[in-house]
Amino acid sequence: MLRTLFTPLSARFSLPSPLSPRPSQDTLEEPDELDPEDFARDVLIELMRNATERLKTADSLTERIEVLSEIHKIMLQDACTKDVFREMDGFLVLMSVLSTIHPTFSKETREEAASSELLEATRLVFVILSEALHKHNENAEYFRTAVGLDSFAQATLALVSDARTIKQTVSFLTSLALHNFAWSRFFLHITGADYAAVDRKFQEFSTHLGFIHVPEALRVLYDAVTRPTQDNALLRYMGIKLLERLTLHKHRNQCVLSSLGLERTLFERLCSPTALPKAERQVVQKLLRRLLDHNVRTEDARLMFQRAIRPNDTLDPDVLEVLRAGMKVKWPEHFSFESPAAVRVTKTGSRALPSTGFTFMVWLWIEQVPRDKEHNLFSITGGDRTLFSVKLRPDGSLNCESTSNKEPAVLKARLAKGRWTHVALVHYPHRNSKPTIRLFVDGAMVDSVNWAYPRGDTNGSDRPYTIGDNSADACLNWCLASAYLFSIPLSDELPRFIHDLGPRYVARFQAADLVRFLTYEAATALNIHLYALAEQQRGSASDVKNLIHSFKNGLGLAETSILFSIAPATTRFEDKTTGELNDATMDGDVFVARCNALDLAMWEIGGAAVSLRLVQLANNPHEVSRALGVLTDGLRNGWQNSEDMERFRGYDILADILRKKCHLINMTGFETLFEFLGMNYKSPDHSTIVNTVAYRAIALDFQLWSRTKHEIQLVHLEHFVTLLDTSRHKRFNSKQRIAKMGVVRKLLFVLQTDWYGQEMLPFLLDTLRVVAEANFSIDDAIRPIVAYLAANLHEHATSNGSSSPRSMISRIDHQHAQYKAEQVFKMLVAILDNPTMFNKFTAALPLTRICLLLLGDRPSSITATLVLRLISIALGMSTSFIRKFELVSGWNVLKLILPYGWDAQVQDAAFDILLGRSRDKREIVPTVVCPHIVPAIFASLKMALDSSRVAEDAQVRAASTATVEHVLEALIETHSSSPTFREVFKSHAVTQSFIDAYKMFATSIAHAVEIDQGTVRVLEKLSHMALSIALDNAVAVSQKQEIMDVLQAAETVLNPRASQETSIDPGAIVGTKARRRRMASVRLSMQLGESAVKRSIIRIREWRASVIATEKKRLRKTVLDLREHNRQVASLTEWSTVLTTERGLWAKPGVTPHWRLDETEGPYRVRKRLEHDEEKLPSSKVDPNQQIGDVQELDVDTRSITQIEVPPWSESYDLSSTDVDDHLGEEIVDDKHRRVRHELEPGDVIEAVKTVARISGVDSSPGLLIFGKSHLYLLDGLVENDDGEVIDAHDAPRKLFFVPGSIVDLDGHQRAQRWPHDQIMSFSDRTFLFRDVALEIYFRDSRSLLVVFIDRKQRQAITGRLSHIISKLGGDPATPGPMKSPFVGRLSSKLSAAFSAKMLSGFTQDELSIAQRKWQSREISNFTYLSILNQVSGRTPSDATQYPVFPWVLSDYTSSTLDLKSPDTFRDLSLPMGALTPARQEAARSRYENLMSVGEKPFHYGTHFSSSMIVCHFMIRLEPYTHMFKTLQGGDWDLPDRLFIDMKRAYTSASQDIRGDVRELIPEFYCCPEFLENSANLDFGVQQNTGEKIHDVKLPPWAKKDPLLFIVMNRKALESDYVSEHLPQWIDLIWGYKQADPEAFNVFHPLSYEGAIDLDAITDDLEREATVGIIHNFGQTPRKIFATPHPPRNMHGNSSLPLGLIYGIAEDYHLLTQTSRPLRELGPDQPVRDLVLDLIGQQVVPCPDGMRCVPSRPHETVMWDSGPSSIGALKVVVDRRVSQVVESAFCSCATFADADTLITGSTDNMVRLWHVLRNDRSRDQPVTLQLTHMMRGHTARVSCVTASRAWSLIVSGSRDGSAALWDLNRGVYIRSIWHGSGDAYEVHLTAVNESTGYIATCSRQRLWLHTINARPIASLDLTDVAPSPIYPPITSLAFLERDYSHTDLMATAGPDGTITLRTWNTDSTPEGEKARWEFVTLKTLKVKTEGRFRSSTPCVTALRFVGESLYHGEDTGKLYGWELPD
Repeated sequence: MLRTLFTPLSARFSLPSPLSPRPSQDTLEEPDELDPEDFARDVLIELMRNATERLKTADSLTERIEVLSEIHKIMLQDACTKDVFREMDGFLVLMSVLSTIHPTFSKETREEAASSELLEATRLVFVILSEALHKHNENAEYFRTAVGLDSFAQATLALVSDARTIKQTVSFLTSLALHNFAWSRFFLHITGADYAAVDRKFQEFSTHLGFIHVPEALRVLYDAVTRPTQDNALLRYMGIKLLERLTLHKHRNQCVLSSLGLERTLFERLCSPTALPKAERQVVQKLLRRLLDHNVRTEDARLMFQRAIRPNDTLDPDVLEVLRAGMKVKWPEHFSFESPAAVRVTKTGSRALPSTGFTFMVWLWIEQVPRDKEHNLFSITGGDRTLFSVKLRPDGSLNCESTSNKEPAVLKARLAKGRWTHVALVHYPHRNSKPTIRLFVDGAMVDSVNWAYPRGDTNGSDRPYTIGDNSADACLNWCLASAYLFSIPLSDELPRFIHDLGPRYVARFQAADLVRFLTYEAATALNIHLYALAEQQRGSASDVKNLIHSFKNGLGLAETSILFSIAPATTRFEDKTTGELNDATMDGDVFVARCNALDLAMWEIGGAAVSLRLVQLANNPHEVSRALGVLTDGLRNGWQNSEDMERFRGYDILADILRKKCHLINMTGFETLFEFLGMNYKSPDHSTIVNTVAYRAIALDFQLWSRTKHEIQLVHLEHFVTLLDTSRHKRFNSKQRIAKMGVVRKLLFVLQTDWYGQEMLPFLLDTLRVVAEANFSIDDAIRPIVAYLAANLHEHATSNGSSSPRSMISRIDHQHAQYKAEQVFKMLVAILDNPTMFNKFTAALPLTRICLLLLGDRPSSITATLVLRLISIALGMSTSFIRKFELVSGWNVLKLILPYGWDAQVQDAAFDILLGRSRDKREIVPTVVCPHIVPAIFASLKMALDSSRVAEDAQVRAASTATVEHVLEALIETHSSSPTFREVFKSHAVTQSFIDAYKMFATSIAHAVEIDQGTVRVLEKLSHMALSIALDNAVAVSQKQEIMDVLQAAETVLNPRASQETSIDPGAIVGTKARRRRMASVRLSMQLGESAVKRSIIRIREWRASVIATEKKRLRKTVLDLREHNRQVASLTEWSTVLTTERGLWAKPGVTPHWRLDETEGPYRVRKRLEHDEEKLPSSKVDPNQQIGDVQELDVDTRSITQIEVPPWSESYDLSSTDVDDHLGEEIVDDKHRRVRHELEPGDVIEAVKTVARISGVDSSPGLLIFGKSHLYLLDGLVENDDGEVIDAHDAPRKLFFVPGSIVDLDGHQRAQRWPHDQIMSFSDRTFLFRDVALEIYFRDSRSLLVVFIDRKQRQAITGRLSHIISKLGGDPATPGPMKSPFVGRLSSKLSAAFSAKMLSGFTQDELSIAQRKWQSREISNFTYLSILNQVSGRTPSDATQYPVFPWVLSDYTSSTLDLKSPDTFRDLSLPMGALTPARQEAARSRYENLMSVGEKPFHYGTHFSSSMIVCHFMIRLEPYTHMFKTLQGGDWDLPDRLFIDMKRAYTSASQDIRGDVRELIPEFYCCPEFLENSANLDFGVQQNTGEKIHDVKLPPWAKKDPLLFIVMNRKALESDYVSEHLPQWIDLIWGYKQADPEAFNVFHPLSYEGAIDLDAITDDLEREATVGIIHNFGQTPRKIFATPHPPRNMHGNSSLPLGLIYGIAEDYHLLTQTSRPLRELGPDQPVRDLVLDLIGQQVVPCPDGMRCVPSRPHETVMWDSGPSSIGALKVVVDRRVSQVVESAFCSCATFADADTLITGSTDNMVRLWHVLRNDRSRDQPVTLQLTHMMRGHTARVSCVTASRAWSLIVSGSRDGSAALWDLNRGVYIRSIWHGSGDAYEVHLTAVNESTGYIATCSRQRLWLHTINARPIASLDLTDVAPSPIYPPITSLAFLERDYSHTDLMATAGPDGTITLRTWNTDSTPEGEKARWEFVTLKTLKVKTEGRFRSSTPCVTALRFVGESLYHGEDTGKLYGWELPD
């Protein structure tokens, strides 16, 4: 009975099969034969159903407890009941029980403690929950999604808000979270405990810490203990401490907790104004750190950075500490596997196991390896068998198993625990590529085996690949960042490169510039590896070259060879609801850890500038070191921030900031900085330079380090020794890094300054020695040092030339110059003692001459000693030195010069030369090595002897005497001990030089009055020496005789009282041979020698003088360069302004921006866009050539330098001067363009420079027009002086830049503008104040430039250059003449855009007639035609004296509505303004006649219809005209009553008042409402008669107080039929045959006509000034362009359409019909997202999601992955071939502004601007993108972007609820349009009307229409539209584009297949109120639905008007058109 009852019940539950695994034969049996197990199960199921039902109705606590315990028992008996529990809504019932337990308790009792029943019931609920969720994926998923955190929190709210139950509830929550009820009383222990007791309790419970199973419980717990009303601090501490201990327990816990989003609340708790108890504070800090390690949401990071700076611009130390900790990035995004767990990957190709071999790569992190078993890491299965697998062994090695091999192969690898490791396994298929399996760990090959390739492959499963181990007993815990499988074996070098990309790289290796994703450290590691390779294999350097080449140009891995790539960011997991397989599925316990590290968040918030700003504001050592930590860690791991830092020259700025804070740098700060640069303080031998840019800017800024504390100075200098001496990479450091930085020169410069104190000199010299030795080459070390010595060793170097600037001299240290130079010389000699260095030196420079050069004319004794030491070294190293030295008369020069510097040290050195190294060995008999030095010794002896007799000063005499004695003792000793020395005296000259000295001395003594003791001693020693010489047989007889004579004389002096006879017989010594002949020959050779010596000395002197001059120049240049560099860097402030502007991170609240009229022009040169009136706008430019982690070309030193000295010069006997100058004299060219170099684009070269004046309105600002090789520049405020040097205009004489008649403005808006050559479109000669010396250049980006030259010759030179550039680049064929294309016959506005830019520049007569014909046939509007006429006649908006002229057309300024049908509304266009009334005609006539009667040139009016004053008068409320008005008025406003206050009054004054003016209007009256409003709140004073404050312009009643409506109506009047008919008459007056017609009352002052004045002919300055004043006042009449009456306009048909068109969309929208069949189809799954116009193919091209084609080049497309799991790589595809892949472009949407400019919106909140480069010669990359600007402003991902080339505008919509407006040319932010804030207000559609500049933006909430300056016009509320779940209410929108349309029109489309045509107007505004604009629906079109089933209406996803047609794209992939009847 029971059974039959249950069976149908159980059948009703379609239980998932794993729960009831029945054998298959069951189904065949009779139903009665139920297996007893199944029967029991069915019973349990039914019991569970009943129990759950009873629980729903149970009321009292006891009843509930009973049911709950029953449910629990059932559940424990069989797991299948858990499903029943879920399906019976058990979870929801539990929630309701939880939420209702508590109220019953409070009703029933008023007790203090909770009743045991209550607690028991609560406990049971938690136990059941815990059991139901345990190891049950469906339930866990259901609880997470269907129940959800919010309702769980709500259910427990009552229990945790009551102090009586909170502790117990929190304990239950813990037990639930950990599935461990040991915790169920844990929090009860705190009653009466303290912090220490709590900590002990945690110790006891540490064994119970485990996995977090239910994270929601912990979130509820955290919220409970930190509720503001919860006042138990200890409980709070315990709760937070529990979380902190859990994060430490297991990595998975850390992942899970960091996904709960606690960071913000913890951070706010930490930084709250109320202080936390110390213990709690510490634990909050620890927990926050652990979570930040892992993940931080960008908006939280934004808050943290915002809080880091207090309102008073000081740093908050607590926040800084948090940021410092959070920046230390450890975790990429990853999967956390708690085995059993695996990811199974879907197969993409046909075979699971490729036949070509494979490579498996993985980034893994192992928490622990189990001791006893192997774990599968990766396997490939086919059907039921495993084809190949890799397993991890307990010892960290790997096992490979496959079908082809019986035994597993063991690959030895020590896979470390607890760090990210890259493992690559390469398997070759063929036996001949030995070895076939190669294992790479962290890029290095660690093991390889020969092994057969696995056989067999079946197409058995969809998911043949398994990563991880999902077998039941697996227990490995590990993480995976990414895994790849390639169908090719990678070459051995690639794994290293791929490893260097790091675990954050998850793209597909397709980019050519993969190198840029390397961090600094990785790039350096790679470079060191390549350098080592190159050094090892010098022969096969080509291999290394190829490697470098392949790294630099991408890895060349075809995308098709990637079988799978798995990473959290890029993998799409199986969709359970739709059953789509997608990329992979997760099995077992896999958790996706979304790690957004703080450095990536910082990149999204503001990039490297954010952390740099922290350093800038730090103001104590602690803050500086912390901020440096944030900065360096933020750059270390991420290529984006690093690129950013280099982009805005961040390292230079950092050095500049630190220079101002040098006293605040402590050891921690120093080490932080230098570890970032590559120093390793833990193991110094690993130090290298990882970041050359930063190293050069910071480490080599000696100016900075010399001002730091003493100990910092020392460690700074020591680091050079570490890099170049201690480090194991010292060869790499010196050759590849330091060698390229000119460090020796820098150090020598530092020595010449007074930056370092004297006490630092020894350390500086040590550093210099180490650096010089490291790269001892001629350019790096030898030449700089020698030149420095030559210039500084001698006194005269200090006399300062007048050439150096005063302030410079003060910094150069002249006092110690010689002393320092001597010390450097000493160091050089020490270096040269090393034979290798010596050989390098002599190979580079002629040592012999260098010795003489350094010796000088009067050397100090130190210098002399060092020169002799140098000679002594040379003698020891080179045998030929003596001879070579003789060739340059060296020995003779020594003889002449040495005596001047002689002292004991010199003597020592001299004897060293004489006796060589034998002198050191005392016991050996000394041998003479170099006798050539003896004459110098004797010459010095003689000089010292002389000095000891004749010197004035007694001290000098005494010193000389001592010197002499010292020399003599040495001579006597040597003579007695060295036979070879005695041989020297065979030389007659040598002996004679001694005799002469002896003779002189003896004679001088003989005549002396008295002799002191010293002299006696000297004489005795002299005599001793003389005697020794005389007794030697080597000496000639005659000389012996001479010696004897002197000896006797000396004896007489010494012993005057003794006998006159000496005890020596001279005859015995002398012998009797004659000596005459010998003497003669000696004299001859002496003369020859002397002339050579003189020549030699003169040459050397000249050489020294030239070196000194060069070094002086170098010093001056270095100082000036340094000063210019510091000036430039100090002027870089953009990086920080971007952070404080409106959308910046630290935006200043309450700052209202000031606006000015932007010079960028819209169609027809209309200027109506406003820009920020800030001096410097933050730049977003990107240097395209910059790369951070670059792989360098290596300079491998292939010559081993051990050749013995073979100097490259023949050292001839005579010293030719050219020889000398070559070695040291470098040409130091002073850089005259130093001031402007940094403004150039990278790699550009200056080709021509001209000083010009840029004209803007009435101001001229002097500047430089620079032609570079690739760009044209205009830099304001700089001029070239007569020497060609660039200087500030402030410092220049006026004559250099003064343009007569302009108002020179040196302090105004100083700009630096630049354009690539291909942007130059055309130019035309202009006049300025009637002088033909101006030039206007037009650019493709809608900007123009008006410059004035000094004279016509200069202009001619420049126009020549411009013509050359334009002709070289040729026209742009991509945009065909729009006139010729019938497709665009109705294309009025598109035409206008093309027409405006091209046509308005260089107009010829021919083109003028085309324009006239177009106007006649109504193809262009009246406004456009007038613009063209103004342009042709030389009027330009850039020059206020020749501003475009437009007519007054209305005369009615009083009615409340305008009647444009009545002629009375209009002014008479056939007469000038001065003759509109009879009275005025009379006045004009009489003035004319009166002048004629007195013989003057007659005229009708004393004023003009257009002058600079009139323009400024009208535009006074708008900068820059406000400022110009004041300038013209002499610095103040005019009288208030004379200002432009009221339209009506202005018209009356211009048309009727006798004493009024005759002015016409300016184009702004028809297009720019802003000039009518005083938005800057200027104070113009009050009107005299009414006392009313002057503010906005008062408008006529019909304008309803709305300037926009006034402009719209005025334009409507201008385009009305009346004006069209009468306009030719006005044209005749202004430009035509009536231009000076007395009959028409149209004669103006003669000076206002062209050709009346030649300013250049006026020489008198005063007269010229006066004439200029007249032109300014009287204005200039435009150039005459028509000589005959102007033809009328054709007015047949509908006057609002061009002739020949019968219907127009705006007029006949009701006639639109949809084409019957689609024009194009993309396919069913590809909704049309955009419609692109192709003018060449005459078609509209539909683009699907993630693709845009280039306008008019449909074969060129850009594609990106628009899916949710995309990393936004951009692909450029040309003719279906990939031309380029740009990875990490983060693209989310894209649009083309024109064929050369792409704009992308990004997921990292930026808008990026790209230049499209085309290279027809390249087959592989015909089209590439180059990033030019990165624009920050949005705070969430960008969801749509649109661009208007005509208005140079980008509008981007974002998830942050705003649309941002950007300047397309400069890439700068202008302003924002807000819909709200947050996701609900996401702006998903934007459009710009090309003809009016109106901007439409749309979110789910509203549709908004704004003007180009973001002034709101109208809005439409969309919240009441029935929303589709998938689509927003409006899915696409477009404007009708026409040159001018009487009815503005916008189309919007919705998901219901409707297209709505709307216009907007003010018709419903109540009388007397301000205009209210509203949208008005004209018609709703319904899209046809395909097929029989009418139910599915297509959603219209794209709209576009082309001419008078409308096109729409649908989500069905179809494109349709809507046409009007023909």
